[in-house]
Amino acid sequence: MILFLPPAPHTGAFFDEVRAQLSGIETAAATYPGYGNEPAVTDPSIEGYASALLPIAEHAHLAGFHTGCLVALEMATQQEHIGSITLVDVPYFDAPTKAKHRKNLDPTNPKHAAFFAAFNYNLDDALQLCTRTVNVIATNSSLIEPTRRAAEKLKHARFIERPDISKPAFEQPAMAELLRSLFLDNSQTPLG
Repeated sequence: MILFLPPAPHTGAFFDEVRAQLSGIETAAATYPGYGNEPAVTDPSIEGYASALLPIAEHAHLAGFHTGCLVALEMATQQEHIGSITLVDVPYFDAPTKAKHRKNLDPTNPKHAAFFAAFNYNLDDALQLCTRTVNVIATNSSLIEPTRRAAEKLKHARFIERPDISKPAFEQPAMAELLRSLFLDNSQTPLG
């Protein structure tokens, strides 16, 4: 199964189009606590989102987009029985960039909780501690350089640059084709 992990502040419905294009492959899409119909938590964090989703993730292939990249890495840290990991457009920001984005957030707005969680997450450590091979995809977006830098931090990255895939990336047939090829690749854990 492929488990899709959405960007903040979206729910799993963000992936409806790509999931439809992946017919024949079992897929699911997560929604973080506090979003959609999921009950909120008192202290939202990437670690907390990962823990909440682990029951549905055993042996799943994780596909994270933006914020979902952080959750995917954390889930793999917390659970060794994860299939493969694919990160698309990693928000790997330096401290000044995080501070700039954080200034535009409202701490009283529950929709901003995942953004605060992302900006507080130690992505440097997660990238450096990851010993698995990770597919890292950079699409034609503003995150191409941060994604490239994130791939360089990983011990075993399979970096794929796809300038032909642009926004909305997960509605493009090329993204579905790429994901299908990655998840059906003989070098990956078999889909189940």
